[in-house]
Amino acid sequence: MPAAYFLLVLREFGSALEAERALLDKTGVDRAALAEPGSEVTLGQTLQLLRNLSSRVAPGWALDAGAHFHASTHGPLGFAAVSAPSLGASLDVIERFSWVRAPYYRVLAEREAGSYRVTVEERVPLGGGERVPLLEMLMLSLQALIESVLGRPIREARFDFAYDAPTYERRYAEFFHAPVRFGRPETRATLPASWLELACPMADPAMYEASIRKLEAQVRRLEGEDFLLAHLEQILSGAGEAGLPLAQAARRIHLSRRTLNRRLAELGTSYRTLLEAHLRERAEVLLRDLSLPVAEIAWRLGYKDASNFGRACRRWFGTGPAQRRKELGQH
Repeated sequence: MPAAYFLLVLREFGSALEAERALLDKTGVDRAALAEPGSEVTLGQTLQLLRNLSSRVAPGWALDAGAHFHASTHGPLGFAAVSAPSLGASLDVIERFSWVRAPYYRVLAEREAGSYRVTVEERVPLGGGERVPLLEMLMLSLQALIESVLGRPIREARFDFAYDAPTYERRYAEFFHAPVRFGRPETRATLPASWLELACPMADPAMYEASIRKLEAQVRRLEGEDFLLAHLEQILSGAGEAGLPLAQAARRIHLSRRTLNRRLAELGTSYRTLLEAHLRERAEVLLRDLSLPVAEIAWRLGYKDASNFGRACRRWFGTGPAQRRKELGQH
């Protein structure tokens, strides 16, 4: 996924050098590389950043972060949304392309009985430390888009969240300009359908068409050869340290094991190769944490026998886990 969100969160909360290092801990991200045009990070690296942040700052930090997001934050997605001819066209852009920028969800929209509902379909299983902040930032971004067209707070709308009220519930009134409900079946924004006809004050046909072309190009890239690999990476990142067995991964993407193996072979790889890459990356991250015994790292990665983990390390790194931990500590 694009590194823009990763970089913005890092700038917002990692201004002090030590704070930045703490936020980057276990992500495997090179700070200097983030500034390069078109830089990307994996979903797993973004989630690790959010875990690090949630462990260091007071709950509710995503409300402050989300309030600072603006159109350029979202790249061509944001530019297409604000330059669309109407609010309805803007929301169509969000529904069609939001997953290109943030692959952990899709947005589904429907019109019913005078209302327009924008529902979040969560695509990757997330822990509370990542899930709640991501949903908060998403809905604040949606609110900002609608209000840029409406020209005032969206008091007639409603926000529903598919999680229980957090301890900082009262802070929602500072950031959300419409009623908020918790413990709902789905995360959703509901607004009057009549708003869909409102013209966007920054409508620009040339910018809109150019931004849509960029988004369509990204979709073609993702739905081409890279799509299956990206989807599997999302699944492995969201499944925890040990990843998933082949059968479960195939079931998640609605393919048989045989078909998944065949398609990966056509791409010159295999599920075992992808899983090994995931385990290798997570092993390096965990070995940097000196508070974790090697036996616990092996268990977290799904190795019932620590000796099997040792053999895997020698295959990946050319040395055992203890020696690899020393090498990592020297960098």
